[in-house]
Amino acid sequence: MLNARPPRLAAAPLRARSSAGRSTTAMVRLVLLGAVLALVALPSAPAAAAPTQFPGVEMVEAWPDVEFSEPIDVAHGADGTDMLYVAEQKGLIKAIRKYRGIGAVPRPTVLLDLRAKVYARSQGGLLAIACHPRFKTNGLMYVSYLAKNPKPGPQGLAFKLVIAEYRVRGGKADPKSARSVLEIVKSNAQHQGGGIRFGPDKMLYIGVGDARDEDTAQNPRSLFGKVLRIDPTAGNRSRGYGIPKGNPWPSVAGVRPEIWGFGFRNPWRFGWDAQGRLFTVQPGTKGPESREWVTQVKYGGNHGWPYMEGTRRLKSPAKPKTFVPSTFEYVRGSGGATAGVGGTVYRGDRVKTLRGKYVFGDYMRGEVYCIDLATVGGSDPAKQRVVGRNHRSLGGVPEFAGLGEDEQGELYFCANEMGAIFTLAPSR
Repeated sequence: MLNARPPRLAAAPLRARSSAGRSTTAMVRLVLLGAVLALVALPSAPAAAAPTQFPGVEMVEAWPDVEFSEPIDVAHGADGTDMLYVAEQKGLIKAIRKYRGIGAVPRPTVLLDLRAKVYARSQGGLLAIACHPRFKTNGLMYVSYLAKNPKPGPQGLAFKLVIAEYRVRGGKADPKSARSVLEIVKSNAQHQGGGIRFGPDKMLYIGVGDARDEDTAQNPRSLFGKVLRIDPTAGNRSRGYGIPKGNPWPSVAGVRPEIWGFGFRNPWRFGWDAQGRLFTVQPGTKGPESREWVTQVKYGGNHGWPYMEGTRRLKSPAKPKTFVPSTFEYVRGSGGATAGVGGTVYRGDRVKTLRGKYVFGDYMRGEVYCIDLATVGGSDPAKQRVVGRNHRSLGGVPEFAGLGEDEQGELYFCANEMGAIFTLAPSR
């Protein structure tokens, strides 16, 4: 475990990195997160107030001078080895030891190469990775990626969101151990979500976007626009996973039993607090009145999309419905495009004053924020948008595309196009 004040990591400044040979740009990466670009903002709405800096913390490179190729996620195996796994969007998973600020900076090695399987254009690519809670003994790693559908059929279902299992042994993942857990076919390469995380209950949670079809989020027969909960190790002949006890609708006609919550636009990253509450961040639509919003993922809850964007009503349902209120939100305003990215609770030791705060960010603004979950929430818009006490900045991460954590609870922030990974350290 880290000491109260660990050896400092090298504080490398933000710098330009080579992007030769990359087929994507920061603008294209925005759609990965499910936001619709609106670069020309109307002048009628004021810019959202800028959050103040959280004291005593700064962003530093987790591995100074180590360059990754479009990092998108970071995971650990809870095996006491200090080994971390970095997912790169084009399909590589790399293993690299945690750097504690002393001695030579570790260098990554390739754990698994999925580039031949991954469709890396548009909002595609390798999307997330997660190690099984018993990874130390079973070596199971789960990956989420977008692939081409080899048999698209007459409906033009040309793509599929794939959740697959691999077994890791001796620092390598065996490609022959691949097992498809869940595949969701779709007609486009947009809004697939694809976030995967194991919860405190050791079940696998999966965020699935609405596939740019708003009606799917409210459709109980569809997996789109949902957060799913499955047991990936309890597969049978009919499917590669089991339905855990406690799911809201395990055997209700017309409702998919995998669904944990519905009414989401594009759930990308999520995490739990100490009380076991699950939170995610939803990306907004377009225009100066649009919202980016943090929401608690409630058991069996209707989270509002496409009727609600945070507290902003977009349209009214045909019949009255009760929606899970947003926990926190901020308005885009006239200050340019935004794209909210979840998000998890900080549990580390380096910045003790940050413990228990929910950390998330914005891809387009290139910033990471924190809020105190104890002081936000409910249906009061004023309380949800308190800037200063609740909404604080932790620093800049260009093209912030996702975050992960290590076994000690320290967070790692992926600067996608820049090719760097940042972490938090006490400020000087």
